[in-house]
Amino acid sequence: MKRIGIALTTAVLLAACNIEVLPGPAPGTPVIVDDPNGAQATIAPSRTHRFELTVGTEPVRVDVYHQEATADGELYVKVFDGANAAYAHTDRRDLFAGADAALTSLGVSAQDVDVSFPYSVNLPRSMGKVYLEVTNKTGGSAQVTVKAVARNEVVRDGFSMNAPSGGATAVGYGGAVLFLGQRDTYTYQGASNQLIRFTPTDAANAVGLKAVLNPGQPSETELAAGVDVNLLPGDRVEVFAEGNARAGFCQNLSGCADGIVTGEYGLTIH
Repeated sequence: MKRIGIALTTAVLLAACNIEVLPGPAPGTPVIVDDPNGAQATIAPSRTHRFELTVGTEPVRVDVYHQEATADGELYVKVFDGANAAYAHTDRRDLFAGADAALTSLGVSAQDVDVSFPYSVNLPRSMGKVYLEVTNKTGGSAQVTVKAVARNEVVRDGFSMNAPSGGATAVGYGGAVLFLGQRDTYTYQGASNQLIRFTPTDAANAVGLKAVLNPGQPSETELAAGVDVNLLPGDRVEVFAEGNARAGFCQNLSGCADGIVTGEYGLTIH
């Protein structure tokens, strides 16, 4: 009874000060990070179900599984931050985009989609409370499972590169742009001039990866995919998704087994 009285008193005081009390975001079905069972929901056609989770000091990948969805675009996933501001969305299994970026479904058939792959979004560390909305765009009820797993960022920020040594003809480096706005930087520490080549792993380059040499300087050069460019001691290479609006996934790098390679790239010095 005492608590109720305090709450009423507080509300009256706020009203007297013309302060509007706004309700927080609607709660959703809880998802626990690294829970192998995830959280389940049955979603009627054209309806949306909300989930919620907390992202702590480790980045998290959220996966929405629905094996009966036989084509991309049959589920639509939206992510909101703790203030209920839109963060990202996807209706494809190989790509997600910023909330304000266009995302076009592949519209592919079941033969072209491995339905064991989830619809996924990578979330940066320390994001805090996150809300996930899943919309069923199939013709029937959708039984979905949402899992959240702590993941390897596979970020190469401030990484050093060196010239080939010990009789090697080339040395390779690689990373993956997995988070919205991620920019991987490399500084060439070799003492001799070399050639460098940039190669996005995914031939279609759905994420729109771009690499530049000496970003922000007059000598800035874009590294076209598969084309050799002169590399001088002290040069810096920066790799990012053009426009910072999209991010992808990876499967060939250490600690990264997403099953799709849209975000991966390689840098070869030779």
